[in-house]
Amino acid sequence: MLASIWPYLKSGGVIIYATCSILPEENSEQIAAFLQHHYDARVGKTGSLDQPSRQNLQYPKNADGFFYAKLIRI
Repeated sequence: MLASIWPYLKSGGVIIYATCSILPEENSEQIAAFLQHHYDARVGKTGSLDQPSRQNLQYPKNADGFFYAKLIRI
């Protein structure tokens, strides 16, 4: 999904990738793979190259977990 929309984003543009999942393969692993193939992408203040996102787990009790990462085209 990210790779298909990326060509339409102008320089300085921002995409927020968000899921309601807590699974790494749907979240941080997706962002890491995207960054490996898109050298014109940088993570925003949500993280670093080592940890390019935020993961909020199920807190308080019975709440949904979610994930987000801010990607900026340079």
